[in-house]
Amino acid sequence: MSKTAKTNVILIIATVIVAFFAIFFAIRSDNLLMSKSDKSVVNTPTLFVHGLGGSIKSTDHLATIASRDGGQRSLIIYVDKNGQIQHKGKIKSSARKPIIQVIFQRKFTSVNKQVSWFHEILQILRAQYGFTTYNVVGHSTGAVTALDTAAKYNNDSDMPKLQKFVSIAGPYDGIMKLSNNGVDNYVNSKGQPSVYSEENKWFPSYQTLINDCKNFPKNVSVLNIYGNDNRKNDSDGVVSVASAKSLKYLVAKRVKNYDEIPVTGTNGQHSRLHHNIFVDHIIARFLFDEN
Repeated sequence: MSKTAKTNVILIIATVIVAFFAIFFAIRSDNLLMSKSDKSVVNTPTLFVHGLGGSIKSTDHLATIASRDGGQRSLIIYVDKNGQIQHKGKIKSSARKPIIQVIFQRKFTSVNKQVSWFHEILQILRAQYGFTTYNVVGHSTGAVTALDTAAKYNNDSDMPKLQKFVSIAGPYDGIMKLSNNGVDNYVNSKGQPSVYSEENKWFPSYQTLINDCKNFPKNVSVLNIYGNDNRKNDSDGVVSVASAKSLKYLVAKRVKNYDEIPVTGTNGQHSRLHHNIFVDHIIARFLFDEN
């Protein structure tokens, strides 16, 4: 082989080697950048929590509409009758607004027990997915559970921080059938009820919630939706208007924003509030609008 030919062979080999390493480092660099960009995307999940006696059907409609209005359905988290936590689905790294339904398979469980389970779920989401923030939509007892969990644990280092809280028909001052507070109860301009509910096997007392909410996080936007079906005086048939509106006294002075929206007539009935197209879109706008 001539000297020129040898030189050409060496140049070709060198070019191939250089090209190989150039491609290798380019791919590695792209992967690293992709990894960094995935981590830099702020993925704030929204958790939907049902009330006593509820099931996946209780929040399914809300989750479906939210997924059409900006969210992405991702996980269903089940808490079985023994408190074991399992999940169905997957949160993709590209999902910016994951929707997560929380299902308590023991349908009738005290708020205190649900708080311990919901606290554990949030710790798992922080540990497995790195979520540092979350939103929550709670219906009925689920709203009380979400409120008390944030009040007790939001400042813990292993917890994501609550950003937006939607309460739908939350019985903060008791459910009519389970408390001494009937429809004659009322709230003042600050949201303080005239009669405080007492503790029972399902719910903490209103005074307990007052004490807990002294530590409710401050940088939170709150939307309180309550119903009045106009069939029973000032109630949605299960929760009195006063009980639902008493959320204001618990958190309004602490949080960033607090708004109330009443729903009246047939659509203001307790269970219809989570199957209501008006309510659905109000919630989605509150959760997902960037402005």
